[in-house]
Parts: sequence; C-alpha cells; structure tokens
Amino acid sequence: MSSPGQVNQGLLSALRVLREALKEEKLVLFLGEKISALPQPATLSDWWTSVQDEAEVNTGKLKKLEEDYLQRLGDRPSLPHAALRTLGRFPVILTTNMDCLVERLVWAPQGIVGESLRIDQLNLLASTWPTLHHDVIVKCFGDSSLHARATVETKKRMEELCTSDGEEARFLEKLFNEQSVLFLGCDPDAPLYSSVLQRFAENSKTRHFVVVPAQQRGVEERGSLSLLHVDLDLPSLAQLLNPSAKPLESPTEKSAPKTSKTDTNVEPEGDIPPGCDVIQLLCLGTGKGTTAVLTGEPSSSMVVLHNSRPVLLVDVGLGVTQSLLHSISPEKFPGAMFVTHNHSDHAGELPLVLGGTAQRRLLAGQPKLKLLCGPKVLEPLKVHRLSEMASQMQPDDAADWLICDPEGDPVYLDDVKHFKLQAVESQHDLPCYGFLLYYKDELILGFSADSGFTAELYDKIFEAPTVVVDGRTPSSKWHASFDEISAYLKSREKKPSVYVTGYGTAAEYTAGDSALRPLQRGQFYTLWSEEKECTELTNEGAL
Repeated sequence: MSSPGQVNQGLLSALRVLREALKEEKLVLFLGEKISALPQPATLSDWWTSVQDEAEVNTGKLKKLEEDYLQRLGDRPSLPHAALRTLGRFPVILTTNMDCLVERLVWAPQGIVGESLRIDQLNLLASTWPTLHHDVIVKCFGDSSLHARATVETKKRMEELCTSDGEEARFLEKLFNEQSVLFLGCDPDAPLYSSVLQRFAENSKTRHFVVVPAQQRGVEERGSLSLLHVDLDLPSLAQLLNPSAKPLESPTEKSAPKTSKTDTNVEPEGDIPPGCDVIQLLCLGTGKGTTAVLTGEPSSSMVVLHNSRPVLLVDVGLGVTQSLLHSISPEKFPGAMFVTHNHSDHAGELPLVLGGTAQRRLLAGQPKLKLLCGPKVLEPLKVHRLSEMASQMQPDDAADWLICDPEGDPVYLDDVKHFKLQAVESQHDLPCYGFLLYYKDELILGFSADSGFTAELYDKIFEAPTVVVDGRTPSSKWHASFDEISAYLKSREKKPSVYVTGYGTAAEYTAGDSALRPLQRGQFYTLWSEEKECTELTNEGAL
C-alpha cells in the first residue's frame, strides 16, 4: 500500500470534492452491510437470513445481533463508526443496515439527536427538505425501533423503488441531483445496489462516489458516478477525507523534506541501499502545550527507523497523527510506542492511534502493539486517557503494556532483541520518563522527555552520542532553558550531538549556542550507521 498522504491524480479530484462537501456538511452518506453489526464478510441477504422468521422480522434477533456486535468490541477495537465521527456531520444517511450503530456510535458521542425513517416514510421528509431537517437516517429496510420497525413489506418496497415513480423515488432523484452521495460498505455489483446506482446516481446532475476495496488505486467513471478503487481501510480513508487535514498532494506536488546543510547528521528521506545498516530519527513535531491548538503545528514527537522501517513511535500528542500519516502509511506503523507522560500534547491522540493500529494488526494477524511507559504513567494512561474508549475496547485488548522501570531491566522492542530501551525519570509536574535507546547493546540515543534541568538526568542521557532534550525560554522547574542546556554541554568533556525539541514553533527557538540544534519537523537524523557497509544514502524513494 502507498501512504494515505499521497494519492494519484485520478483520485485527487474526487477526494477534493468529497472534502469540500464534508466541510460544508452537504455530503450524503449511503452505508452498506460491510459496515454493520453483521459478522464479516457480509452480503445484503445476510440481514434477512439473520433476522427473518418465515414471513416476519424477528426484532428480538435483530436486537441480539446488535448486542453481540457491541460485546465483540474487545476483538474489534477500532470501530469504523469511530472513523465516521471524525468526518463531521452528514445531513442525511441512507442505509440498508437494520442495526442502530450509527445512532449509538456516531450520533450519540457527538450529542446528535436525529430522525430515523424507513424508505416508505420519506413523504414525511420530502415536503420540508432541507429547511426543517438535519441529521436524518433513512433505514431502507427499517430496524428494531418503534418508529422505523423493519418488515417484509418494507423489503419489498425497497426492492421495487428503482422501478417506481412514487413519492419516495422522486425525492431520491431530487436528493441525488442536488447533493453528492458517498457509498461506503456497499458492493456496486450487487443487484440492489447496482439498480440504485443506475437509477439515481449514474445520470444525475451531481457527482457521486462509491468506495471499492482494491489492491491498486484508481477511478472508474460511470456517467456521474465515480468508483474509487482504494487500498485503505476506513480509518485511513477517513484521514484522507477529513476536511481539517493537510491539503491533499499528488506525487508531482509532494516536495522533499528540507534538510540542514550545516548539520551532517541530517539526512534526506530515502531508501536504504542493500547492505546498508542505518538507524534514523524522524521528527514529527516540536510543539509544546498549546502549540497544536493555537497554531496547528503538531506537538513534539518522533519516530525511530531502522533501514527505513519504523520501529518506535515516541509520544502521540495533539496534531501528531496527521504528521505521522503524512510520512508513514498505517500498515507501516511501528510495532512499539513509548508514551512519556499523560499531558495532552504527548498522549492526547493515543485513543485514536491505538484504536486504529490495534484493528489493523488484528486483521493482519500481527501481534498487538507494544506500548511502553514508565511505572507511574501506566495507570493515568489506562484509566484516564483511554476512558473515552471504554465502550469500544479495553486497554489490554489494544496493546501489550510494558512497564519501563528505571530501576529494572531494559525492555526489548523487537523479537530479535536488537533494540532495547532503558527508562530514566524526568523532572516534570506529572510522572514523566525519558529513555536511553540501545542497538545491539550500543547506546545510540538519550532522550530527556519534558523535564526541568537536573544534572542527575542529564548525566545519564548525555552519555549517548546523540541527545534529544526538552528546552524552551524561559526556564522553569518543569522545562529546561536553552541556556541551562548550553551551560551543561559546555561543562562536559565528551560532547554529543544535541538536539532540542518541545520548544514550540520555529519562531520560538531562540537558542544562541550553535552547539544546540533544533529538531525540525520532517527531517531525518542519523543515529547510527555501519560505515564499512554503508557508503551513501540515496535521495530517492519514500516510506
């Protein structure tokens, strides 16, 4: 798969149209059975085989199907419905699903109280649309509720819709002519969907879209209908469609990360030639407390890569997810994550990233993500930070939690035990931990995490050849100043390469000592390389 931050030219126009419609809250959603309470893989007919008793719909069976799904959330930790929530509000949702998961998992968390109608109740909507209506879900077959009860008659009504000239069909023609419709979880070649698309979408006055899972990205045009062939799961696709995300880039528009000509440790992004053994650090952001909220720049975070393969993500605060996805596709996310402490600029997006990563690894048959943290950080993350996910999954179902005790043994990141991490305690207003990172028992990186100046901590991390340290102006008990870092470095006989993070935006980096260098978002820094086997890094290629 390619990175979700990059799309080919064929998809670029379609995604931009969808983003604009989402931004204006004008996109209509059509949700099919592949995003439902049915056990997957599912077909449309599975609804009826699951809930029908002879000529009647058994509402008890329908309710149990939904409750069984909710009970399985521990095995399905990242709901597609959670991804839908990130896209904003849809004025109308059409669905062939009989469950009430949209109401429970998309609307309720956003405080939305909408209307539920069956397809044969559209006359209640048609006369006053859109003036008096917003947040409407049309159950094509109905559901188990009192007002939209599923019946065999409504099934017949839906199946005959595409050949009728009744009020329901005329309203849908009007809707499809005025607003774009996005079909998710639907097989466009299934007879019912094929009829709906031909009748209402292919010859309408507005462009419509069907997302089709595929191995290769592309667009197939059928009149006013675009079939978007994508190789992304719904959470990844939602990242592309999110109106607040970075502007979409085509391959020809993507610019290479800037590199510093004065810093020999900074390397351009690139493929690692065969026989070359290189460990790099990629900076995802340098923001402090309110940076992401006030400026849109991501909070401080970084990724350690081995021969272009991400092995460790450090912190996932506000704004970090977009920066991460801009550089690394979801299926290449590292198998280990270290969270320094429970402030929002370091752990604020943990529920989002953890949920999405857990689902992808589960579906791919991979072991759970290793989530590393200090002993005093474990409970704040599990009990407080992840409390919003309590109805969807339990923390132990999403990750293997590994406690990194400064007084204990190092924790290995990989099965072959090449990378290990030794936690060190920082000086901060919440329990917080930095670390020492080793490769094949060789110390390669010291990291302070958020910390005031303390010689005890600095004496440990400055033993590494490369040090990343928290710094800003002015100093405080909880954050070292540029001057304090500079003075300590000058006092040492052995001087490592020192990089500063957590300073905020570029304008807030005011250190006057050239021996200190700011980490910069999008840049790669070489931590270690096998010089005798690796003579050069190429400038071509991407993660």
